[in-house]
Amino acid sequence: MKIGCFLVLVFIISINAQLVTIPNGTIQGRIEYSKRGISFYSFQQIPYGKAARFQPPGPAEPWEGILNATSNTIVCYSQGLAEKPLIESEDCLVLNIYTPKPPSINNSLPVVYAMHGGGFVVGSGVFDVMGPHYWMEHDVIVVTINYRLGVLGFLSTEDTVIPGNYGLKDQQLGLRWVQENIRYFGGDPRRVTIFGESAGSASVAYQLLGKNSEGLFRGGIALSGSALSPWSYQRNARKYAYQVASFLNSSFDDSSTSEEIRELLLRSTPEQIRAASWKLPKIADEMMEGYIFSVVIEPEHDGAFLDEPMYVKIERGGASRVPLIIGMCSEESIWGAHDLVAFKAQLKTYDDNVTLFVNDNMHLTEESTRIEAGKAIRSVYTAGLIQDDIAHGVKFFSDNNFARGIIQHAKLQSRFSEVYFYQFSYYGKLPGWRPNVPGEFGTGRVNHIDDSYYVWVKNNESNLNDYPESDVITSRRYLTLFANFAKTMNPTSDFTDLLGIDDWPIVTPDDFNYLNINETLEMDKDLKNDTHPGLVAVYEKYALVPYDTF
Repeated sequence: MKIGCFLVLVFIISINAQLVTIPNGTIQGRIEYSKRGISFYSFQQIPYGKAARFQPPGPAEPWEGILNATSNTIVCYSQGLAEKPLIESEDCLVLNIYTPKPPSINNSLPVVYAMHGGGFVVGSGVFDVMGPHYWMEHDVIVVTINYRLGVLGFLSTEDTVIPGNYGLKDQQLGLRWVQENIRYFGGDPRRVTIFGESAGSASVAYQLLGKNSEGLFRGGIALSGSALSPWSYQRNARKYAYQVASFLNSSFDDSSTSEEIRELLLRSTPEQIRAASWKLPKIADEMMEGYIFSVVIEPEHDGAFLDEPMYVKIERGGASRVPLIIGMCSEESIWGAHDLVAFKAQLKTYDDNVTLFVNDNMHLTEESTRIEAGKAIRSVYTAGLIQDDIAHGVKFFSDNNFARGIIQHAKLQSRFSEVYFYQFSYYGKLPGWRPNVPGEFGTGRVNHIDDSYYVWVKNNESNLNDYPESDVITSRRYLTLFANFAKTMNPTSDFTDLLGIDDWPIVTPDDFNYLNINETLEMDKDLKNDTHPGLVAVYEKYALVPYDTF
């Protein structure tokens, strides 16, 4: 074959590899390159559903011609403002697909379905936030999605008028779309693993609990969040729905019906609704008491995603019984102490009013009992005042907001399926939130979502080769564990020389094994054993059942 003919043939193959036809139409993708020289195929902003306000999502409609899927331009409305040139839209149910091989139904690659974080109120799955470059070295297909957020995704009147959880229902619809369409891109619908960090991690846990989610995936990877995390659940949603309405129309009050609230919200623009929501009084600590717009327990009805307490459902084995990787960073809430003066003042308010130590998930109403429980929680961390012990103050918030619920989730789920637990302790050079707080933290200096920089490329800029070798190795190990899991449901099934371990023992109800991810990978036992048993004892003594979060 002459060189000229060969180049033409390569060009034709390349163009064809960027065209994929699914039942809804033909999609034009593109070839993308990482700064590490890795090429992959990118198909962005593919519609997976249609969203009507305060309605469950419906299937996406077919299109005519070729869909241009070469960039991201649309994000869902959030409680923040989208950075230009991205455009906020209610018609935002789109997903992105990235594959390391030319798309072909003859391929059978495992699929990682990633749900972004952002507290259920901000964020998106766009390329510049969740760049898949590192994943593409591991022979997996990555899918990232947008889902409805904030008021439009999670407001609820706690009845069937606006039952809520629309963002979770969007995620579930996206999983159904993947089951029906991913084979056209070379993915195996029988090997889908759901993945998320922070609110995305809580979303993984909620999908395990969701009605009609079973069978849409075969495993989950949950980084720094759980359905048992206090911030992931809102038990006063009706109150906030009424308050939003009252800011839109001052004649609305608690006597207004849910139907009237709904009609008012349907007549208002997304911008008006968001502006009204910004007037809501801030909860003293949303991380502890639940983000204002987050997941709710719905009344029983045909479209309910979740209609019983999360803790209860996990405890009785009602979650999908699939393998799960779950864990957290070594000191999730250390960022709160980056301003030491303000942090010490916050700790003083807790010493002055010990009921602040008591989370609403304990369901305590009597002041005397709350005071007693608050003192008991403080005593888990210090024999004196917590304002005098910055390190243990940080540890309290890390445990309360993250570790307590995540560890308990792992223990409960381990009775019914394989659970692999980890702690990310590696303190590297990649950009992240790394306040240098004085105190006895040991390796516990890695803040919430600090590990995301070892998973995703931000703004198409990160080049691991510009960082120390230990950063490169840590990222490769992290992704190898996840990719192995997506391929075989065993995180140590391959690349043991890189990992340095042959096995990652699972958690059992009587044996809490965990993998410590630092400059080396090492197995250990009984993470947070200095605080978690004491907190469990406080809950068992004081908290009222049934639990919802923990």
